[in-house]
Amino acid sequence: MRRFFVEEIDADAEHATIKGTEFRHLKGALRLKPGTEVSLFNGKGLELEGVVTSVGKGSARVTVKGIIEVTTESPLEVTLLQGLVKGEKPEFIVQKATELGVKEVIFFTTPRTIPVFDSARKGKKISRWRRVSQEAAKQCGRSILPRIDITDFKSAIKGSPEGLKVLLEKVPAARGRPGLKRTLRSVSSKRLRTGDRVIVLVGPEGGLTEAEVEKAIKEGFRVFSLGPRTLRAETAAVSALTIIQYELGDIGGQAPGVKEKGVKT
Repeated sequence: MRRFFVEEIDADAEHATIKGTEFRHLKGALRLKPGTEVSLFNGKGLELEGVVTSVGKGSARVTVKGIIEVTTESPLEVTLLQGLVKGEKPEFIVQKATELGVKEVIFFTTPRTIPVFDSARKGKKISRWRRVSQEAAKQCGRSILPRIDITDFKSAIKGSPEGLKVLLEKVPAARGRPGLKRTLRSVSSKRLRTGDRVIVLVGPEGGLTEAEVEKAIKEGFRVFSLGPRTLRAETAAVSALTIIQYELGDIGGQAPGVKEKGVKT
């Protein structure tokens, strides 16, 4: 069943209208006809099942059949704080973070971020990133879109929610910090509750300064390394999110803390 993002729908809707970019995709690319079953989601957790009843020049009308119960959201509340990166890398990060069930993607700027951020274009950038997120959500089956924003480094770390705070840096082993794998498995040995939070902080392409790392530590972040190789910022973000969702979230099957029948633990 084809999925379409329609922000204006509500649970009591009997009819809905698909327009704009979504309509152009429906009519031009997919060439859907009346009688086609579709689903509509509003990005806030509501998804409706319906049937296309008419396709006009600028919109399509859908008759709503009922609410679809969506079970694709991760039980883990993950926030990604990502140093702003250049080119199309922010779009890539937003796309993959959406697919990996992240609740928030907050980009931040520092003196080492390579792109020069123009605050006058903030709205356009966020709108672009949200469109990328919508497309990713349509593909992966999510009905809730992550919150996306951009701010400065100080505001990002001070405004981060409470939870397990992970700062990814290339840390020499000699510093004796615990490994991310060991820490996550220690956490996963406890029974997690829906809504438990993990905040992942990844620096920009130029990395974080020692002073910035210290500021983050004062805000409750713990410094970890992903291994001996230096990863690109976007690779580090996607790798960390995947590892965290595997160890603590819903990637890989049964959620942590729940025993499957016939499986020895």
